[in-house]
Amino acid sequence: MQYAAVVVVLLVGVVVYFGYFSPRRQSSRPKNSTASNVISMDRHRKAKQSTEEQPCSSCKKKNGKLIFYAQDNGTVVGLCKDCKVKAKKRDMMPL
Repeated sequence: MQYAAVVVVLLVGVVVYFGYFSPRRQSSRPKNSTASNVISMDRHRKAKQSTEEQPCSSCKKKNGKLIFYAQDNGTVVGLCKDCKVKAKKRDMMPL
């Protein structure tokens, strides 16, 4: 009985030894922990530059730059400079 207990203790000791002191497996490429949280914005910038002009929500013309307003029900509309008068008549607030 004592012999079996000694063998079990030795086996546990060998497992613990190899578990703590064996070299850890490392991936083939080292992981850079500081750069892993950084997101590249290059794709976003390129997509933003190549976007088409948006149409006006009222007249549907592509008149360049839009001014965005909030309607009474909470929706957002983009109006061109020509439709700015409509926004003032409806007391819409610019965003």
